[in-house]
Amino acid sequence: MALFCLLALSLAIGLYAHHRSKQNRQLAAKLSLIEPPRLQPRLSCADWRQRKPLVLLALGQSNAGNHGALAPLTEPPIALVSGQECLLAGDPLPGATGSGGSIWRRLPTQLQPGLGDRSVVISVLAVDASSIADWTRSDSALRQRLEAQSRALLDIGLQPDIVLWQQGEADARLQAAPETYLQSLFQLRSVLNDSGIQAPVMLARSTRCRSAPHAGIRQALEQALTHGSGFVSGPDTDTLLGPDDRLDGCHFNARGLDRAAAAWSAAILAHMSISK
Repeated sequence: MALFCLLALSLAIGLYAHHRSKQNRQLAAKLSLIEPPRLQPRLSCADWRQRKPLVLLALGQSNAGNHGALAPLTEPPIALVSGQECLLAGDPLPGATGSGGSIWRRLPTQLQPGLGDRSVVISVLAVDASSIADWTRSDSALRQRLEAQSRALLDIGLQPDIVLWQQGEADARLQAAPETYLQSLFQLRSVLNDSGIQAPVMLARSTRCRSAPHAGIRQALEQALTHGSGFVSGPDTDTLLGPDDRLDGCHFNARGLDRAAAAWSAAILAHMSISK
């Protein structure tokens, strides 16, 4: 019996290790598809730093990336940090998977009336279908990319003022328990803190993808806000639904991207007003 239990344990450990290895290979493959900086004009990071901009680090899965409708925009390109390069960029934004449009391309224009002369600088890391565990596992290629990107921002003197978290659909599909997702949020907070990022994490309610909103994930997000642990309330993008706002029941069309950017802007400006 003891030998049988030992063999069963060895098999279980082997299967778990194989599963983790497969997960990491899949993540590495997706990370290789992240939109790189192409011919965007490079600018002086020192000049940006001296202007004391509002620095935003945007993280999440496809709805934080370039998976929305690609539509022509009249606004100028946005100030974006990719690695240790400061550049002007349009959709699809460097730092995210997908070849379409993004919320963040629209966000500075939405924020500007509330910021006066203060500019906005954004850094993006978003991978489609990534679960929160992909961001927090110690051996995850995505966590390692997040740590490297955080260090790069600090190395050029652009400490994020707010981290924007637009994620939850993958864990909703996995039917994650509220307590599991909540614990992972605390782990994400620790990963950021250990990387030198002290900014509050602004949480979107983002659980809808060809499905109803996920009550458990939403419950975990609300619980995180009540713990006074570095989380602040973001927009409820689950309220953007139907063909008026979504391309395919999951990703945003042009109107949905505009409305999501407006909702993020309202949440950011409200937080900044309270924080003064």
